[in-house]
Amino acid sequence: MPTCTRCQSSNIECRYVRSRRGLRTKHENHHPQRFAEEMLTAEDFAEWLNATTLATDLEADPALLQGLDTPPVWDVPCLQESTTTWPAPEPLPTTAEIAYDPMVQLYYQNFHRSHPFLVPRKILHSSLRHQIPPYIPAIMRYIGAHYYPDARFKEEFRPAAHDVLLDSTPRDGFKVQGLLLLAILEHAHGQEETARLNMQTAIELALELGMNRSNFSRVNSQGSSVLAESWRRTYWELYVVDGLLAAMRDQSSFRLFSQKTDVQLPCAETLYNSAREITPTAGTLEDLNEKWSMAQDSSTFKYRIEAARNLGLVMEINRSLDINLEARVETVDAMLVSSLMQLPSSQNNSLDSSNLDEMLFQAEMIDYLAIIYLHHPRSSMRFASFQARTWCTRLRIYNTNPAPTDLDLHSHKFLRAADQLSNLVTLPSAIKSRTPFFTCALAMCVIVHTAACLINSTPDKVDSLKARIQLSIGGLNMLGKSWPLAKMVRQQMVNMYQEVGLR
Repeated sequence: MPTCTRCQSSNIECRYVRSRRGLRTKHENHHPQRFAEEMLTAEDFAEWLNATTLATDLEADPALLQGLDTPPVWDVPCLQESTTTWPAPEPLPTTAEIAYDPMVQLYYQNFHRSHPFLVPRKILHSSLRHQIPPYIPAIMRYIGAHYYPDARFKEEFRPAAHDVLLDSTPRDGFKVQGLLLLAILEHAHGQEETARLNMQTAIELALELGMNRSNFSRVNSQGSSVLAESWRRTYWELYVVDGLLAAMRDQSSFRLFSQKTDVQLPCAETLYNSAREITPTAGTLEDLNEKWSMAQDSSTFKYRIEAARNLGLVMEINRSLDINLEARVETVDAMLVSSLMQLPSSQNNSLDSSNLDEMLFQAEMIDYLAIIYLHHPRSSMRFASFQARTWCTRLRIYNTNPAPTDLDLHSHKFLRAADQLSNLVTLPSAIKSRTPFFTCALAMCVIVHTAACLINSTPDKVDSLKARIQLSIGGLNMLGKSWPLAKMVRQQMVNMYQEVGLR
């Protein structure tokens, strides 16, 4: 009979509810209500089993422990004999060593790879951790709780995470990082207006502090080249997220798109996460025009920045009041195709999911979204007979009767982009660890493929489109295990799919 840490520290006997399977007596059969009260539900047991599996996986994951000392023991709570239902969650322990905190581990394992701008986990095990304000690890714990099997733990970490919003919080680079993380989180919860306000505040503070200038990282790095790189990455993360949120808010203003900056581009992910000495790259945003210079650098974050800039070019065209835009459309279309062709493979030949490069994944995702945004307003498929308005996109599909039956060149181009975008679901890695923005990319796929179903009369093609819709819905279902927005959008997509008469 094992003894859990909680019972051992309290010096009490550790008791478990024994399984009653196969032991029901005739007497118990005569009293089904009494027997039901004594049994654990299947849901209770599943939650306990999931929590146990998670703890075991984290203990055994060498990637989490690389470069660190022996981590603290994980404790899985046992059930007392008198317990008949799964108890309300008790506060999870937080350790003095931030690097070993369970929720912080989940943050780095799942979220950090998609948004790698906070300091690497190894830095949390150094003296530099004392420079980090308490609300940063609080936000990390809150994000990490989204990947914990018991969703009720999220609310325990939420209040401390929002301390960054207090007026008493110093107006420095760490506050910019905290506001940026909250903006991503609020978007992932479907809180669009709150996400917009937090993002706006983060950008204004960043520009006020001069984070768009290269000397900011040097002056505010405490002599640490890793912290200096974190500040540079914070500015570029603002740039990328600003573009994504702008596109998903009906292509509203991408503020940082036209902002002058001489901040150096990020270094390679492996170098950053190793927490070794980092020499800043010489490249800036202007150097992204020189494809040969990117090819000679191992950093993949740069491709993600370039994709965000391409998205900004598309939004600029779509907001233009010029009459003749065809030449500009062709130029940007060529840039997008060129960017995709020059992307390195997002995964190597191995099927090991840890080898998938999240920066390249997002670069592909953003470029495909940009193609859809560029060609949709100019395509015949925008006249398919249904409306599509979700938390993720304001893509307008106008009502016409009858709907067009032939697809023009623009329609073919953005339908092909939607096909490639949905293919990203099939990559051999856990979808739940994708960026929350993948939710809106998959919603866009469902909308485009639904419109194509209504226009296409070929049974085989319609079946193929329906299979892609199901693929994207499945991806939303997996993302919904972590992010409320994905769960809400999935239901919106299912309702839309059924309302237009597709089965």
